[in-house]
Amino acid sequence: MKKTMLSMVAALAASAAFSAVNDMMITFSTPGPDTYADGKAVMDGERYALCWSKDFSQFKINPDGTATGGEVVLVAPKASGGRCPTMVFEVNADYYDRKGFKDGKWAVYLLDTRRFTTDADGKLVVTLAGNSKTVNTSGMVGGAVSVKSGSPVDLSGIAAAATTAAGDVAAPRITGIRVHDGNVYVTVKGAPYLAYGLTAGDTPAKVDTAVGDATADATGEEEVTIVTPVKAGGEFFKVERR
Repeated sequence: MKKTMLSMVAALAASAAFSAVNDMMITFSTPGPDTYADGKAVMDGERYALCWSKDFSQFKINPDGTATGGEVVLVAPKASGGRCPTMVFEVNADYYDRKGFKDGKWAVYLLDTRRFTTDADGKLVVTLAGNSKTVNTSGMVGGAVSVKSGSPVDLSGIAAAATTAAGDVAAPRITGIRVHDGNVYVTVKGAPYLAYGLTAGDTPAKVDTAVGDATADATGEEEVTIVTPVKAGGEFFKVERR
């Protein structure tokens, strides 16, 4: 029963995964703690926007989630523990070149999509909007954005070399799969300093198309989210050591 349920989730919620060697892998995160304009800590599940512009002094995000003076390339509802965890976003090489992304800069913006209501007792209730089309305010947050061609991906701020290799170290694993706005978010957790890769396939028996690679931090506890476009029909995923 459990095996059937996992297969159904993978088939319905999984993404496409063809990662050409010249596709661009954009890695971003924030150190935190991140706060809204009113000083309140960012709520878990809030949205971060990966943005591109030739001149961020002329850039702004509009209330409907679009941008002026640049482009909102990805919106990730991934705030956790007061920060944006490490994200790896695959961008098709042709699309990257066609949009002229190499001629600009990248930054991470925190969106404020909070909604304020009162309950039957008159107490304030704060929730998050279900989309990025209703933005109260937004602002650039401190963080790192790394853009590299193909894989493996060197995650900014995470140890890149595996100096230890232990046979009894816990294997990397998928901890979550979520589809949002045409992309699938596959969250994986690794083992200390070990490199791991995510692969996908049309059937459980053939999961061999590379999606993205990453390297775990010193504890192996940091979750990394790899984002790729959804493919019609879905696919199955697995994560393993490189």
